[in-house]
Amino acid sequence: MQTQRGCPLACEFCGASRLLGRFSEKPAALIERELASIRALDPRPVVELADDNTFVGGRDLDELCDVLGRAQIRYFTEADWRIGTKPDLLRRLAESGCVQVLVGIESQVFRYPGMGDKQAAWNRVMEAVIAIQEAGMAVNGCFILGADGETRESIDRLVEFVLDSPLADVQLTLQTPFPGTPLRQRLHKEGRLLPDRGWSHCTLFDVTYQPDRMSVEELEAAFREAVQTVFSVEATSRRRALRQRLWRRKEMRA
Repeated sequence: MQTQRGCPLACEFCGASRLLGRFSEKPAALIERELASIRALDPRPVVELADDNTFVGGRDLDELCDVLGRAQIRYFTEADWRIGTKPDLLRRLAESGCVQVLVGIESQVFRYPGMGDKQAAWNRVMEAVIAIQEAGMAVNGCFILGADGETRESIDRLVEFVLDSPLADVQLTLQTPFPGTPLRQRLHKEGRLLPDRGWSHCTLFDVTYQPDRMSVEELEAAFREAVQTVFSVEATSRRRALRQRLWRRKEMRA
């Protein structure tokens, strides 16, 4: 279900704010009715809040958590890492039934060997991720590969980080210039869109443009190898075990 439509942030690569029009948030009473309808079908549902960022608007988050908590559901949602800097919000989310948060993480930092002056900012992101998980909610860290400046070395650094990271789940996708986005307009103006790769290749897993620091084939190969490594049996099993530990610990606190 959705508790909002669209997103007010209008990131260059994202189609949500263009596809869904003006950003709006659902009234709490309507959310409550929809949750009751879900409970009528399944007394113990796990609900995905298919919002682009559940906490980006100006609504009363205490009221939203009250509605979700009264429904006695488990749910997962999407946010940005900054919720990890708000302990009161984390406590309310955990109490209201949130079990996982999908967080988009800027992977540009890996394009700088040693990270340089970006290290402090990156440390804050990781501290927030740890805080979210210590509150009992697994973090699904999402990384977009292939943006300008990407190299084989930066992808290798990202993979190394993911394997050593505290993340309980991971998502890797390729930058995709969806029609209508500023990203597509820019790449079109620069003559970098691949003419033989249209809608059918807008999958998040296909290269549809000419990278600026790699060939198409090099990016395809690097992405394929990154996926094989990050989602190996061993790495996937370790993250699954971490999620289970987080959720068991949360149940013990309840």
